Amino acid sequence: MKRVMVFGTFDGVHDGHRHLFTEAVGRGDEVFVVVARDEHVLELKGHLPNNLIESRMDALACESDVTKVILGDEELGSYEVIIEHEPSVILLGYDQDELRADLRTWLKDQHLTSIALENGSAHMPEIFKSSFLAQSEEEMSIL
Repeated sequence: MKRVMVFGTFDGVHDGHRHLFTEAVGRGDEVFVVVARDEHVLELKGHLPNNLIESRMDALACESDVTKVILGDEELGSYEVIIEHEPSVILLGYDQDELRADLRTWLKDQHLTSIALENGSAHMPEIFKSSFLAQSEEEMSIL
């Protein structure tokens, strides 16, 4: 079985995420989704997600293209989930540049050359980029 792993916050699953999941299905047999812990989102993005980790994981579990939902590592950047779940492919969203650079270095340092690091394509990023969605929700709450 060829396992594809994706990473993200997934704070409100939208069509951009679903596009990534569909791309993941096209690259393998199983799609494992790793969900960032609330404290890591705060550290990386400067704010907590709108939805708690349990809600984000429950929403992903309902997605037909998702095989398994996994809580992200306790230690940011340790990538224990990769060691534990042994993906063949890690598929990153088109806008995950920092994660891409970090994973590229980590995979090389761990001598995990058998894991392909691939880029997903954008799906209407002017509408379905999570940061835009969060900004729109804030604007709506002000009105």
